[in-house]
Amino acid sequence: MNYEADVAVGALDAGVSRIRGLYTRFAQKHGIPYGIIQVAYVLGLHSPVTQKQISEICEIPKQTVNCVIRQLNADGHITIAASKEDKREKEIALTPKGEVYIQTTLKPFFELHKMVADRVGIDFITQLSQGLATFGDTLEMEIELQEVATKWEGKMSKNISSYHDVLSSQKTG
Repeated sequence: MNYEADVAVGALDAGVSRIRGLYTRFAQKHGIPYGIIQVAYVLGLHSPVTQKQISEICEIPKQTVNCVIRQLNADGHITIAASKEDKREKEIALTPKGEVYIQTTLKPFFELHKMVADRVGIDFITQLSQGLATFGDTLEMEIELQEVATKWEGKMSKNISSYHDVLSSQKTG
């Protein structure tokens, strides 16, 4: 256990969880499910985008994204079309009605962001965002490396076990 790293990462995790909780509470106060806020925000910044991309950007389940997308589609806020690169993928784009919906729905969030930015400064927010992105990328890489190592260990263990079985059978045979 690395106490210093554990304390620092624990504080980071608590801070990120707190921010997500505050956003959830703010969304509830405005009668908007947080899942809609997340998806709407991504659509407002990255349209057109796939459901998979939304899921990856927000780190939310594809089922949650799918539910929100179905609702937005039924309300005429988005269009869904086959991707030009991969026909199996569906690209989601805002309609003009959807753009108005995003601006209206997210207006309290935009106003909140402006007030926070005015207090702490854009530079601070940018540095924090970059730091979190670097931490997230590094965390993801370490998790993936551990997954690969675990698979490799499993395969090596099976191979060593098979090798021992062959050696044992040769000694007894």
